[in-house]
Amino acid sequence: MITTIGLIGYAGRMGQAIARAIETHPTARLGGGLVRTLPVSPMGKDTPVILTDKPEALFPQCDVLIDFTHANATASFAKLAAQYGKPFLSGTTGLDQETLATLREVSATIPVLHTTNTSLSLIVVKRMAKLAAKLLKDQDYDIAIHDKHHKWKKDAPSGTALTLGQAILEGNEGAKPPAYSSTRAGSIIGEHDILFAGTGESITIAHEVTDRHVFARGAVQAALWLAMQKRGYYMMDDVLDVA
Repeated sequence: MITTIGLIGYAGRMGQAIARAIETHPTARLGGGLVRTLPVSPMGKDTPVILTDKPEALFPQCDVLIDFTHANATASFAKLAAQYGKPFLSGTTGLDQETLATLREVSATIPVLHTTNTSLSLIVVKRMAKLAAKLLKDQDYDIAIHDKHHKWKKDAPSGTALTLGQAILEGNEGAKPPAYSSTRAGSIIGEHDILFAGTGESITIAHEVTDRHVFARGAVQAALWLAMQKRGYYMMDDVLDVA
């Protein structure tokens, strides 16, 4: 079965990477792209059927929607997706509490997946960080998370760093929150180091992405999975069935 994907943020860096990932996927089809302004020249061999700045022209024609736009637009797109009954995946970072609450609200109507990182391997890193925090909970270890991204990334710490921090807090039951630091330089796609530092020893868990298509492939896989789900709020962990 072919699943038609609508891409919100078609003209952006992630939008273009996802469009290319859809081109090569055997069960995905790019139904259309939403852009902020027209005209935009279609990019890639798989030209969208619809290229528009009007979501109401795109959403009804798609089986599932992927959102990689700006944090202040995600809530409105999610509400509109709910109106049309379309599953909604957002990988937009820097969402405020009000927007996150909106995603929870519309998940009562449609399947919603929000993630700060669509890399499938990051799910494994989260589990490792959570386990380390649990095992070292009663020991004298300091915890620090450092993220590195390209110089155009606006939010710091990154959404991924905060997600890893949440996994740590779940592991040690809030006994010791991590410290955060960030580097924004060059064209770094995404690197995250988690440090557990004790007296005379330390543990570092590292995750590095060198190809933006890692995120794109993960986003497409997650969207195809989400299109088959019942209404509810999901995470990337659910895509790999990680309890």
